[in-house]
Amino acid sequence: MSRLYNFGLYVHHNRKAVVVFAVASLLFSVGLLSQGEQFIDGNSPPPTTDSGRALGLIDEQLTVSASNSVTYILSHQEMTWQEEEFQIAVESFVSDVREMNLEIVSISTIYDDPTNQQVIATHSSLDGKKTAVYVSLAGSEADLTDEIPSLKKLDSDTLEVTVTGSLIIGNDFDNAMKNDTIRAEIVGLPLSLLILLFVFGTFTAAVLPLLIALLMIALATGISYWMSDWWFFGLTEYSVSMISLIGIAVSIDYSLFMISRFREEIAKGESTESAIATMMDTAGRAVMYSGATVAVGLCSLFYFDATHMPSMGLGAFLAVAAAMLYSFTVLPALLSYLGPRINSLPVPIPGANRKTEFWKKLSIKVMDKPLRWLIPALVVLLLAASPFLRVEMSAGGIEALPPDMESRIGFEILEEEFPAYTASSIPIVIVFADDDDPMSVEYSERISTYCKNIAEIEGVISVNHPICNTELFEQEFSEWPNEVQDEWLASVSENILRMSVPVQYRSGSDESERVVRDMIEISDEEEFEALIGGWSAFEVELKDHLVERIPVVLAFVLGLTIILVFLQVKSILVPIKAIMMNILSVSASFGIIVLVFQDGLLTGLLNYSAQPIDLTVPPLVFGIAFGLSMDYEVLMLSRIHEAWEETGDNTQAVAEGLQASGSLITGAAAIMVAVFFGFVLADVLIIKSIGLALMVAVIVDATIVRAIVVPSTMRLLGKANWWAPSWMR
Repeated sequence: MSRLYNFGLYVHHNRKAVVVFAVASLLFSVGLLSQGEQFIDGNSPPPTTDSGRALGLIDEQLTVSASNSVTYILSHQEMTWQEEEFQIAVESFVSDVREMNLEIVSISTIYDDPTNQQVIATHSSLDGKKTAVYVSLAGSEADLTDEIPSLKKLDSDTLEVTVTGSLIIGNDFDNAMKNDTIRAEIVGLPLSLLILLFVFGTFTAAVLPLLIALLMIALATGISYWMSDWWFFGLTEYSVSMISLIGIAVSIDYSLFMISRFREEIAKGESTESAIATMMDTAGRAVMYSGATVAVGLCSLFYFDATHMPSMGLGAFLAVAAAMLYSFTVLPALLSYLGPRINSLPVPIPGANRKTEFWKKLSIKVMDKPLRWLIPALVVLLLAASPFLRVEMSAGGIEALPPDMESRIGFEILEEEFPAYTASSIPIVIVFADDDDPMSVEYSERISTYCKNIAEIEGVISVNHPICNTELFEQEFSEWPNEVQDEWLASVSENILRMSVPVQYRSGSDESERVVRDMIEISDEEEFEALIGGWSAFEVELKDHLVERIPVVLAFVLGLTIILVFLQVKSILVPIKAIMMNILSVSASFGIIVLVFQDGLLTGLLNYSAQPIDLTVPPLVFGIAFGLSMDYEVLMLSRIHEAWEETGDNTQAVAEGLQASGSLITGAAAIMVAVFFGFVLADVLIIKSIGLALMVAVIVDATIVRAIVVPSTMRLLGKANWWAPSWMR
């Protein structure tokens, strides 16, 4: 008897203790959740990058930073800012801002210097009917979170108010992420219950997978909350989204596989004890290998440590681990109590729990003329994948929010209608060494040369920080002009100096990327440490990071998956064929997301703007979808391998294996599609993209690949499917 068989017996005999463990783990999870979370901002560069480190140093050591800005756009359909009534309304609005219980660093309006053309270009739209009020607030983003609703509620009796700014945009991203997760669970769980009722035909069997899913969500989310305060790469809200996205699907699927096998054994007349042991030895073994293959894909995400993918990978990994934990302990313990009563409380759904030979008949038909079926299937898959050949990618940005969200609308108004707003700025953080004296002439001379080199880059407008003017340091600080003193105090701490370099190009553009690369090259040649910050710098780092690491990840995932599948089926060709089929499924999903999100196929229906694909989506989808596709492959191959060992007939083994796993895989795939569909409705585009890509991969894998590609290729290979050198067996 195998260890899994004996473990099943152990759980059966100690089912009371296992149920106590389940209750204790739930209380433990609630305790972790009650402590709250310390997630970092998933919409800023991660702290493992130079751009993220620059942002972190600014937030920690400087009172005023771009992350604490709020911008109000005040507009009127007829009046312009030059009219007295418009000015009175703006001044009244600013007065309301000042009355708020906040530490305001500065408020900038067009009326500060209404004759200065630069001020006008920064604060007024081209038609003069809109003006921007820039508010800078002291305190970290976490300190200001509770005040954001009040900042958004400010209104004017005369003017229309649109609120944006990095503080508002970041908060909108966070709220959208939380709402996306809740919405997906509200959509996915009820749909999953309906599918389970159809597959099992009884309420008792259908409700157990949902119980396992709820336990999984509580434990995995609680642990992610606990780890958010100390995990070395910083966890984001994306980790919770991944727990729902991946965890609900796999926990329900694992329970589905195991309950179905348990019911099979009960139907044969086996005792409850024997049925549980056999379930663990067969379906449990398949789930174990399936979980391992999913984990391999997720572990690949940890290697992309200059992105937020490790946070996503950890969330999904916790979900899979918790799903396997409860599937191997709590589920068999509950089944031990239920026994034959697993079939109680039948539901009157037409066609529920119906046994047909559809999959067996289809596989025999396909295997009768394999090439006639295989070639068109491959053509369809390759055509679906072909749009990915023209993919365009970027690091994303505010375009990831829905086009009708106020903060995005305001940002786009500033970009399109305010002449000076199109010029972005790139922050540079200079980190002082222990013996540096930033107030000395010698130090200023060192930095001024650096300032000149940066200023000579094509596209840089100017470099005007006080540190670049050596003459200032030949006099006492008190003798400096007041505005220069203020700039110094706002941009220099004991450890860092921040200079903001305005450039002619929009953040994220090709020209801005060239400027950043030139800045990095100049900075690398200096003896002091200079960090280039901002979104453009992060995009440069991200592209270089992915180009360097994707080949290693591909080799790791494919190689380890081949080994895991070989350990299950003891074959050389079957694992290789399995990963090739999965590559086809994932490639098809890549092609579809280009059609939908880059070409804008469903913009009206799904409420997004057509735009380049986020750089992190393909490696994320590959890491997740490859493991999930192998999920079905492992279950199917395990049943085919069982039939092969019993019959020794390849064609019969394929037909019987597909028949035995057919309804299960159909139900499991339907559940995953239901869960992923909830995320397709998300507001944040990266979550929407991942949800759709995974949904397409599962549909392709559970239909074209399983119904046509698997039986046809296994028929063509014949007994060679199961060959392996004796020493490897």
